[in-house]
Amino acid sequence: MQYKQPYKLGLKPVKHQPKLMLKKYLSSNLPTPPEKFGHAGLIVPHMYKNNELGDCAIAGSIEEIRLLNAERGVTVPFSDTTAVTNYSAVTGYDPADPSTDGGTDVHDLYEYRQNTGFIDDAGQRHKLAVYVGLTPGDWDELVQALYLFTVCGLGINVPDYAQDQFADGGPWDVKRGHHQIVGGHYIPAVARDGDIVSIITWGAVLGMTQRFYEHFNNIAVVHLTDEMLTGGKTIDGFDRDALVADLQQFNTGQVP
Repeated sequence: MQYKQPYKLGLKPVKHQPKLMLKKYLSSNLPTPPEKFGHAGLIVPHMYKNNELGDCAIAGSIEEIRLLNAERGVTVPFSDTTAVTNYSAVTGYDPADPSTDGGTDVHDLYEYRQNTGFIDDAGQRHKLAVYVGLTPGDWDELVQALYLFTVCGLGINVPDYAQDQFADGGPWDVKRGHHQIVGGHYIPAVARDGDIVSIITWGAVLGMTQRFYEHFNNIAVVHLTDEMLTGGKTIDGFDRDALVADLQQFNTGQVP
């Protein structure tokens, strides 16, 4: 049976991992994540054209920006229009030329988010201070990073049954048998409940099991931005100065 894909993917193949990796950071004395945490309910997810375009990395990044700001009581306006604007800026996509809808390189994505920042409907830019990579498929690193920084950007190799599981309400889990990989996809992780992590994709919140993550994750990135802070602290009480001090061991340069 031919696989039908009602939604789009759009993450280009991952050729290498970020130069800065969080595993060294995790050697320090960090708080133990609880079995359940997260604030995904603070926003209502949107599609942001990912049913028509391969802009999953743009749509996912927008959801990260919206959630981090919602945690400090700020609503950031985004629309399909600004999703396309940011997609064009990062990838060179031209709405007049469908052949330019080729997806996003994750390294181009994060360099753009750090150096330029996504633009919202009000004309405001949303920049990252610094970002680091996780060890692909390492569940413990993901949980630790997600607890500290609230969101993590994930890349996955998508098996051919993933959209069926999505349509059934999830979670994404490993399915027995021989299955094809149909492409790459970018998703933000936003919460944890035991061996299930909640992710946002295609305008919805979906669960993803630990074994699915371990099997299909190909890149993971966590970032620090002042938009995640109120009074110098995250919603869960982690201090910016302490986070920056730990992150600086990666020789990331001065954090603004």
